[in-house]
Amino acid sequence: MRATIEFEECLKDSPRFRQFVSKEESDIEHLEHRLEKIIKLCNVAVDSGKEYIKNQSAFAMSLWDLQQHFLDNKNAHNALGKLIHCFQEMNKFHTILLDQASRTVLKNLSVFVKDDVNQVKDYKGHFLKVSEGFDNALIKNSQASKNRPQEVQEAANILSASKSCFQHTALDYVNYITLVQARKVPSILSTLLDYYQACVTYYHQGFDLCNDFDEFFKNISEDLNALRGDYQQLEKAMQNRHMSVNRYCDSNTNSSSNKVEGYLFKKKSKGFKTWCRRWFYLSDNQLVYRKRSNEDSFSVMEEDLRICSVRPVNEGDRRFCFEVISPTKSHILQADSADMLSLWISALQHSIGAAIQHDSTHHSTRPQSTNTPNELPAKRRIHWEEFLKIPGNAQCCDCRGQDPRWASINLGITLCIECSGVHRSLGVHYSKVRSLTLDAWETENVKVMMELGNEVVNRIYEARIPDDCELKQPTEQCEIGVREAWIKAKYVERRFVCGMPKPQELLASETAEVLSIDSDGILPAEASGTGKRATLSLGGTRKWTVKRLRRRRQQRPLPKTLSDEPSIYNTAKTGDELEDEDDDDESINIPSMSLSISRDDLLTIGDELALDSYVTPGILGSDQETTDGESDAEIAEELPFSQLDANLLLYQASAVHNLPVMCMAFALGADKLWKNQQDRQRSFLHQAVISGSVMACEYLLLNGAAIDAVDEQGYTALHISTAKGHIAQVYLLLKHKAAYDLASSDGKKALDIAVDLKNADIVTLLRLTRLNDEIGQNDEYNGEDETYKDVMKDFSNCQPRMLRQRNDSNTLESQRSSLTNSD
Repeated sequence: MRATIEFEECLKDSPRFRQFVSKEESDIEHLEHRLEKIIKLCNVAVDSGKEYIKNQSAFAMSLWDLQQHFLDNKNAHNALGKLIHCFQEMNKFHTILLDQASRTVLKNLSVFVKDDVNQVKDYKGHFLKVSEGFDNALIKNSQASKNRPQEVQEAANILSASKSCFQHTALDYVNYITLVQARKVPSILSTLLDYYQACVTYYHQGFDLCNDFDEFFKNISEDLNALRGDYQQLEKAMQNRHMSVNRYCDSNTNSSSNKVEGYLFKKKSKGFKTWCRRWFYLSDNQLVYRKRSNEDSFSVMEEDLRICSVRPVNEGDRRFCFEVISPTKSHILQADSADMLSLWISALQHSIGAAIQHDSTHHSTRPQSTNTPNELPAKRRIHWEEFLKIPGNAQCCDCRGQDPRWASINLGITLCIECSGVHRSLGVHYSKVRSLTLDAWETENVKVMMELGNEVVNRIYEARIPDDCELKQPTEQCEIGVREAWIKAKYVERRFVCGMPKPQELLASETAEVLSIDSDGILPAEASGTGKRATLSLGGTRKWTVKRLRRRRQQRPLPKTLSDEPSIYNTAKTGDELEDEDDDDESINIPSMSLSISRDDLLTIGDELALDSYVTPGILGSDQETTDGESDAEIAEELPFSQLDANLLLYQASAVHNLPVMCMAFALGADKLWKNQQDRQRSFLHQAVISGSVMACEYLLLNGAAIDAVDEQGYTALHISTAKGHIAQVYLLLKHKAAYDLASSDGKKALDIAVDLKNADIVTLLRLTRLNDEIGQNDEYNGEDETYKDVMKDFSNCQPRMLRQRNDSNTLESQRSSLTNSD
């Protein structure tokens, strides 16, 4: 028990009393400073604890997000759930502890300082003021003069009152000091004891919580030891990671060709046409690619590999390039190495062959009722049936396999599945392959196919097969290498084509009855599969020509009303356009392709390509077969043998649209860029357009003729067909991407000519094509405008005779205007 001062000492205001008061005041002031520091630090601790709990709660919430990452790992997911629960419970306990600290330490000590310590400090001031008044009363009493009784009496009264007030105040001050000193220990210790009990409760709750999960976390620890062992094994295995580089290269080199994927460079089709790197792979008979940064979206480069071919590209500066070719487009891709180039080409070829074989197997394994031509769509069924009636087309042109399902539209032949795959590998500049059953055929392609056929083409490309030929002719069951070697020698090297004779040899032998022609012969007498020598009967021939082949009978041939010289503004209708309307019969008798000799001294080239007549019921309606303004000439211009060469032969055949002779001229090596210097530098396509034949134009374009070649007046084929009002030819040229904005020497574009002639259909075609190109120049636009495709489809489906009738009045007016201008 702390000692206190006697009351008498207080009443006497002794030095001992003053010393006691001074000592107690210092002690209370020291206590106040310590308590204020404790309260301040406790506040900091509570605030820090609240911030810790806040961050701890955020930490626990982040663990919930982490737990979602391990949805596929049940053990890790459960362990994280337990830990998160423990952390959250501990956070709750910690929150209770901080609340107890606020309720005990902060509240109790703050009340003690405010109510007790501050009361002593406040009363100290009052005590000092009363003490000072008592001292002043003593001084005044001592100074009172005895000669002034009244002053003495007044001083004595004041002293008595001041002494009494001081004594009472001193006792009260001692009381406050004594009570504060007596209460400080129990107040502080009880407060801290309460906080201690809160801490005990906090740790006890934490212990109980951990004890509840002790068995669970022991199992987790054991699992962790096993995982550490697995990690060590994985780390050891990863030490050999760099060896995988060589294994990866070896696996790519030796991998199966039927499954390949990887990065290739492709050229953009829009904008600056830069090269970009994309991830390519084969999926569901499609060639697909996607960006490296986006695995969710992909683009289809080729939708159906069955109608595609692939070949290496050696032109250009970039290495390891190959081309994927479809009927309507081609894509050049670049691999990273020669090995990857070979792997991609092999994989694509294998996929193409597998897709075709699967389609063939699918058809062959279907019930008989679904494998008949009658089950195919009407348009395709007609093509399928009628193509096989052309002589030789019932067998594959190369291996003679039965029931061919494919065709080469630029060669005009039918093919089996295996040979069609080899044709694809040659490239579209040699052979353009279509399916007889899968593809939709356009009228122009049908016309070309009907004019040729396997028998005609083989008389040209297999005209001289030597008896000792080192190549083996393929059969239906032969190996792929045999097919490839034969087809390449036949169509690329043209090894079996009969050569063009020299004019002087023909002239020198004109007196002979029969001229035997072997390697230098102009034409074969028959297909030389048996190794026989070809012969040509000349007699006294001095000139040569090409006769027109008529696909339909002509009822009322009329002479030309206008020459095509010197102006292209010649809109006269000729023979085929003025045929009798009665030839719309569903069954059309196509005459024999045999070419007669008009005079004894005139050789009509193509006699030996003649075929027997065959009936083609329903292949083409007469309207479909009509060519918009075909020439009525029976034969081309007669020329001397000194001018006999492949280029002029093709030029003459184009004038009378004789496709077998045109095929022969290409086989003999006609230059596709050749121009006739003797006829205003016109190209083959110019001649075909002037003849009015859509079929001849299509055949030339399919075989790579220059579509935008200009004559000496700067006219392209599009200029001439526009001037002649041949709508079907204009449509065909625009479909093959003819340049519509080229100006002739007189500054005229095709659209200007169509406007001058007031031909609404051709103006529409040209303007729509220009609009579609302008839309396509926008980098954000992809593909053709739908309106453009619909309108062009309408023109394609529209019958030529209907087009002519619709423009009859405009044509007559234009013809009169042309006559007036020419005069």
